[in-house]
Amino acid sequence: MSKLVIGTIDQVEDINVNDGIFNTYREAFLTKSLIRVEPSGGFVPALAESWETADAKKWIFHLVKNATWHDGTPVTAEDLKFSLEYLPEKLGGSNWNIIDTVEAPDDSTLIINLKSQDGNFLTNLLMLRSVPMHIFEKVDDPKKFNDPACAIGCGPYKFVGFEKAAGLLRFQAYDDYYEGKPAIEEIEIRMFKNQEAMMMALLNGELDTVYIYSGGISYYYVPQLIENDDLGYILIKNSGVPAALWLNQNKAPFDDVRFREAISYAIDYQELQNLFTAGYGRVPSAGFIPDGTLNYVETRELAFNSSQAIALLNESGLVDVDGDGLRENAKGEPFQPQVLVKSDSDSVRLGEMLKKYLNAVGLDARLKVTDSSGFWDVVDAKGHEMFVSRTTPWGMMMEAGYATGYMDTRSNGWPMVNDPAFTELVDDLLASSSAEETARLAESVQEYYSRELPAIALYWNDYVQPYNKKYDGYVVNPIHGILSYETFYGLHSV
Repeated sequence: MSKLVIGTIDQVEDINVNDGIFNTYREAFLTKSLIRVEPSGGFVPALAESWETADAKKWIFHLVKNATWHDGTPVTAEDLKFSLEYLPEKLGGSNWNIIDTVEAPDDSTLIINLKSQDGNFLTNLLMLRSVPMHIFEKVDDPKKFNDPACAIGCGPYKFVGFEKAAGLLRFQAYDDYYEGKPAIEEIEIRMFKNQEAMMMALLNGELDTVYIYSGGISYYYVPQLIENDDLGYILIKNSGVPAALWLNQNKAPFDDVRFREAISYAIDYQELQNLFTAGYGRVPSAGFIPDGTLNYVETRELAFNSSQAIALLNESGLVDVDGDGLRENAKGEPFQPQVLVKSDSDSVRLGEMLKKYLNAVGLDARLKVTDSSGFWDVVDAKGHEMFVSRTTPWGMMMEAGYATGYMDTRSNGWPMVNDPAFTELVDDLLASSSAEETARLAESVQEYYSRELPAIALYWNDYVQPYNKKYDGYVVNPIHGILSYETFYGLHSV
């Protein structure tokens, strides 16, 4: 087939290796890591045809011998060594702090020595942006390198052009790609200012499909899809949590598990599911990890029980001293917990619902709304009390997996979990070298979340991926959705 036209609401600012949105397409189309993830979630070869580790600390990768960069230069182990050393130095990023040294003893062997055991290290490698050494070794500041040469990769597609004013990105199949030329000759990404304009273009037949990283379209548009004979959609089980309430355990009374449990009982999950998922969601479990995840175990289903919430708040010492219906803290001072949300409409609505639930059990919750930049400034500085944010599928896999990267203070640490018992679980997961041991530890992690409630999932969902029926063969992977190898090679005209 000649061309696939994809709409998106994500905006590319520049094509350098530091632009987060462009890097989504860089990872999907332009470049290759040592490994990739298949639709089932397992790791399969990419630039490495095989790999081994005896101790989860020294990792040896044997590279394919016929891969080339898009300018025809062979890809070597030295390129990968350079990428693993150059990009963290220039761009930062905690994902690579665990690497001690990298060796390239010959063109097709790469050895990565870690500072400590990490049985989940392959997950980090999914995010490796392989770059050609012969181009980037001359670039001092890759954040400002926007020449088309910065987009030379070794993947199935090569970069054609970026028209910022027009909101247009173009890619073309690489004729000399070592795994064979993909079925789709050209891919065009059209950027829209909002979802309404993007969906209008899809409904009018101007787009073949749309793409939203780690998410689908608003459920509002599903009836229009059903009524349109030319369009269909795929329901994708979200392996991330689409919305969660994160509580900062470094501040009182959020450090009291009775308070966190009270918050969990104050929330009407069924109402949130009805309001925000249009029937495509589920009430979550206290174990946080979505059902369908590898090594998922059933924990207590979260439930709305205002009587239980009130009893736990009373037990924690938060009581209404002056009889105005609002609780004071142990010192008799006004207690006004803050819920931080981003300024997009869904986040604000969700924040307003949480404020209502907390008010109903006597908590004088205050809503703080800020733009995305201000939001992350507060969260990164750990200045929040509570905030609402999602997790992504890859985010759930980082550090030791099972959302540990979000929880652990040694990583993102959003809820500031600094409990030695949890730290030991994370370290044991990182050191695990067997599927059986990993499954046992994953169960313990979910039981810990269920018991301690560092974060509360507000709902789980399936997201909606629409497409024009003139093409068939879309296949979803857990990281980039329909932007998968299987789609590139299997999509065909109906």
